[in-house]
Order: sequence, then C-alpha cells, then structure tokens
Amino acid sequence: MTAWTAAGPRASGPLCVLAASVLWGTTGTAATLAPGVGPLAIGAAAMGLGGLLQALIAAPQISRHAARLHDQRGTVLLGAASVTVYPLAFYSSMHLAGVAVGTVVSALFSRSYGEVTSSSL
Repeated sequence: MTAWTAAGPRASGPLCVLAASVLWGTTGTAATLAPGVGPLAIGAAAMGLGGLLQALIAAPQISRHAARLHDQRGTVLLGAASVTVYPLAFYSSMHLAGVAVGTVVSALFSRSYGEVTSSSL
C-alpha cells in the first residue's frame, strides 16, 4: 500500500468531490439533450463503464474482504440491485419529466433519505 503524506488525500479529497459533483450535475442535462440516444442506453452505459472502473479500482479490497462480503451477501445483493436500477430510473425520469423536475425530485428524495437514515443511527 502506498504511504500518503498529510497533504495527499486530505488536500485532493475535496477537489475530487467537487469534480464529481460538477460532472454528476451535468449528466441529466447531457442525457436529455443527447440526440437519438434513449435514456436506458445512457443509464446502461453509465452503469457499465462506471461499474467496470470502480471494480478495477476496488479489486484488491474486494478480494481481500471476499469472506466478509460473502457473509453479508444479502446486503451486497441489495446494494448491487439498487446500483443497477438507479441509473436506469434516473435517466428515464429525466427523459420523461424533464431536467428541472427530475433534479428537484432527486434532491428532495436525497434529503429525506438522508434524514431517515441519519435519525435511525
């Protein structure tokens, strides 16, 4: 494992979150404006490419914790199903309802979900 300096991940972490936020914030609009490409195709591509990239990055940790993941297979399968359905539903909702409505609904759901999960801890 690589040793990080004090300025390493702590300094670059907020920048990575900011970059991810900007990129994520444009996906609904870009998908809505994509000519001739359906929302399910965009969701599947995002899920496939993003999933492969995340799997490649996380492969060492996944293999190291394979036994623990196997013990929690119900939770892992629920998480996998949720991650699979979300982009398909997100891009379809942006296509059907529009970017403004989709953004408001996503923000309200995220906030209410955050309040429910944080109050149950």
